[in-house]
Amino acid sequence: MGSMVQINFHEATNVVNYIMDHGKEEHYAPRQFIYQAEDPADYIYVIKSGIVLINRMVEDGKEMSMKMLTRRSIFGSTTLFCGPKKHSLFAKVKTPTSVSKLNLKTFETALLEDEVLNYEWLLWLQNENDKNEFKMRDLFTLGKKGALYSTLIRLSNTYGVKTDDGILLNVELTNNDLANLCGTTREGVNRIISQLKTDKMISVKGKYIVLKNIQYLKNEINCESCPINICRIE
Repeated sequence: MGSMVQINFHEATNVVNYIMDHGKEEHYAPRQFIYQAEDPADYIYVIKSGIVLINRMVEDGKEMSMKMLTRRSIFGSTTLFCGPKKHSLFAKVKTPTSVSKLNLKTFETALLEDEVLNYEWLLWLQNENDKNEFKMRDLFTLGKKGALYSTLIRLSNTYGVKTDDGILLNVELTNNDLANLCGTTREGVNRIISQLKTDKMISVKGKYIVLKNIQYLKNEINCESCPINICRIE
């Protein structure tokens, strides 16, 4: 105990630190799987460094990326106190990654014994539910173009760095990555990205995107300026 309970949610700091302090460190190379669908869901993870995609396999063997997680993100078996379970999603490494991996039973016991961890865990779950709800709403109600615009806005809130040219998305992104995050086709993303470049709303340098006019993207989808802890891609 002795830790302050957070009022405004930014991250579950004590939970993240507990998993990092008590978990086992593992290292993964790009395109490796940390776990796959149907694997036993026995561990909870925190990213120490790197980027991990949480993907779902949809029709015709295509992947849909539910999240693109970065440092201090929690993932893995996050449904607790339910007995043996299997993963329904898979975790695929995008960049060289190290994680801290903690046995689920150990984590469950810690939550029961520490009210600060328990409280933060509930806040984290609620925040995850809110993020998922708003993302699904955007993907299913804004159309292909709007889904891409909202994804770019979420990426800017997670990986954005302000530069003289605009907001640099400081993560390598292919059009295929964007398509997986939007639940659409690479060809559709190619067309929309090309138009945004022509209109000078974005620029692309290698695999890095600069949002030169993020307000245009927000206006096009009637962005509600949701809290930053909800409007993220992680």
